[in-house]
Amino acid sequence: MPNVLAYVDEMFTPSESFVHRAYRAFDALAPIFVGNSLRSPAPAGTQVINIKTLHGFGGEAGFKQFGWVSEQLRERLAAERPVAIHAHFGKGGVYAMPLARALNVPLVVTYYGGDATKKMNTSWLPVRAYNRHRSEMWREAALILPCSDFIRRELAMRGCPNEKMIVHYNSADPERFGPGEKQNILLFAGRWTEKKGIGTLIAALARVGPRLKNWRVRLLGDGELKAPLVRQLHAAGVQAELPGWIPADEMPKHFGEATIVCVPSQRARSGDAEGLPLVCVEAMLSNCALAATKHAGIPECVEDGKTGYLVDEGDDAALADRIARMLDDPARTRAMGEAGRALALDRFNLQKLSRRLQDHLLRVAGERELAGPPGLVG
Repeated sequence: MPNVLAYVDEMFTPSESFVHRAYRAFDALAPIFVGNSLRSPAPAGTQVINIKTLHGFGGEAGFKQFGWVSEQLRERLAAERPVAIHAHFGKGGVYAMPLARALNVPLVVTYYGGDATKKMNTSWLPVRAYNRHRSEMWREAALILPCSDFIRRELAMRGCPNEKMIVHYNSADPERFGPGEKQNILLFAGRWTEKKGIGTLIAALARVGPRLKNWRVRLLGDGELKAPLVRQLHAAGVQAELPGWIPADEMPKHFGEATIVCVPSQRARSGDAEGLPLVCVEAMLSNCALAATKHAGIPECVEDGKTGYLVDEGDDAALADRIARMLDDPARTRAMGEAGRALALDRFNLQKLSRRLQDHLLRVAGERELAGPPGLVG
């Protein structure tokens, strides 16, 4: 079976399990993960090449900042006879570009959110390799895969060629996420940061107040905003379960129990934005109704009034109103959850999207093979 190199600079970061799951349905290509470090052990059976010790003059900095590919590194990767490189995140695309050149294989790059929107990634910052070489990478890449149409528009606005881009949505595995024994649980799952909009949710819950009497509020995750927002919760008299950070393997249980999931994301002052929050897809597959914001790719996933409700970013009054509606009309809320699962199974199903990713990689690999080595075709 032909190999494809999956470039992830920091491999198997616990919060990025969606990266290695993207290849779940591959049956015509074998992914080999390539990067400079492992943040956690690789899943069983996964092929991994840690290139940190394979750099020559200049080491890892020479590779990342100047694109120097040592002969040792080139030979090691060439021995796998890859037909393409699939890089994750915009920065990963720039780091993988010299490898694609050295191996004469096409480069495909997936963008996920802040890598396309953060000011540090969109400004001219010559000290950062990504900022210096992003336009070059966009020109050389065979294909760019933004995870939502919102991210496609953000990239196009900054010069990424539209004809190079195909939206490839984030997805989740319906074999992992499904309806459980539903309880009166309102759930938030995410980092307690500005982008996740947790402050808007806390203010909304304070407004809903006594109407939460027969419901359990479960707020997962940690972050720099947690301490002051927990004090705000207590001051408002809102009782909430605060389990902290939850491993990815335990998340299906929480979504399975929840009836309402809140996703109040917003663009941060740094420019950081979501692509299409995976929490939306995981919740929908689990028959959860969503109370969310009209942020980034969320409206491409959540259908207002059908699979949940959408409000403007930062509008805690509107969010409180929609949450109250969901609490007061449990039959409609359950119907929203069921409609969400049907939609997610159709559009955001990992099995379907994984096969589609494989098709993209096979296509660009075939086009490169037909074109022949550089210089042979006019």
